[in-house]
Amino acid sequence: MFAQMFGTSLALASVLAMAPSAPIKRGNEAHARRRGLVFSVVAAPRLGVLLAGGADVIQPFGFGAGFSFRVHGLHLGPVRLGAGVDLGHTRFIERRFVDGFVDGQMQTAERYAALAHTDFGAGPSLQIALGPIYVQGDVTVGVGISTFARPLGILTIDEEHHSDTSAMLRAGGLVGIPIRNNQGITLGASMHRYFSTYQVVAAPDTSGDPAIVEAEPDTNPFDLMLDVSVGYVFQF
Repeated sequence: MFAQMFGTSLALASVLAMAPSAPIKRGNEAHARRRGLVFSVVAAPRLGVLLAGGADVIQPFGFGAGFSFRVHGLHLGPVRLGAGVDLGHTRFIERRFVDGFVDGQMQTAERYAALAHTDFGAGPSLQIALGPIYVQGDVTVGVGISTFARPLGILTIDEEHHSDTSAMLRAGGLVGIPIRNNQGITLGASMHRYFSTYQVVAAPDTSGDPAIVEAEPDTNPFDLMLDVSVGYVFQF
């Protein structure tokens, strides 16, 4: 029984792999291809959303950009299996007003806090052609470089800096919409998990009062992040 099922599955996969190319529309030859390699290059602005620890130390919405390269070479009918690489950068900024004494007088200064993630990863990819569009699922494993800086006083030297490098897992997907001549747009979303164990104080005291005992680190600023993107794709 198992041998029959295996033989049937193998035969079906062979038939799907030899399926003829779909009709080429508007010059989107790569999207219609059903054999051979299909390359995809995507450049996309990002909207970042901090989750878990990052949202404890700074406002959660940021901006950035990502670049990805994919190659799909194993065809099972409209299904393509392959692999690719990703790299990107996402930054979160928050304006803050801090108080302090200068020459014996209380003053207020406008300063900025900033948190950033830079991600590099590679992993498997699955693409499914659905008529005029395609959907794609990706998982990448790599390295994340994270930084965080925030003001603690009105002087530029009164600033706290943190950084960490950790393993990173990124999983998500996109919808690709070919428009003309192998070019189109993508709509995607991905979840980032940075395996950092770095800890900071979520809300440090900035009063400068020496009687106040400094709090213990209580949150990880480099944890979870969601990115939502709209990009430009070129296939060949």
